[in-house]
Amino acid sequence: MHRQFQHDLYKLRLTTARNYVDALQKKMMPISSNNFAPLKLSANVQGIGPMFRLTVEIMNTSTTHPIMGAYVVLVTNDTLYVLEKSYISLPLLVPSLTYAVNTMVRCTSDQGITDVINVFVYVKGKCSPVLTAMIDMPASESMIVG
Repeated sequence: MHRQFQHDLYKLRLTTARNYVDALQKKMMPISSNNFAPLKLSANVQGIGPMFRLTVEIMNTSTTHPIMGAYVVLVTNDTLYVLEKSYISLPLLVPSLTYAVNTMVRCTSDQGITDVINVFVYVKGKCSPVLTAMIDMPASESMIVG
């Protein structure tokens, strides 16, 4: 029984390590893993639909270096959601300060389907995103009531 427990624990640790490495490689963490642009991202969806307010907060976790030329790109299914802004330029990111950017999201479907909004944070001069996040959108009130 103890041997089986140790074996299962080993498999759990191995699976956790593999998933963590996979998340790091795909940049699917809320905190960037590179030293060039150490950023932290959090997102919040407000509203009951069909209009939602999406707030993305970005923080430069560096202690000394500001980050210039960062921007946020929002990607979603165009048949379900209409974004007010899909490209948001960020100001100079001073260390240890949190910057919030907002955009309005309108749900166009009345069939009760929800999807995700992908958030990519890029820094000029880099071809791959520094951070990536997937935001699950809630069901719209008009879908729930009607």
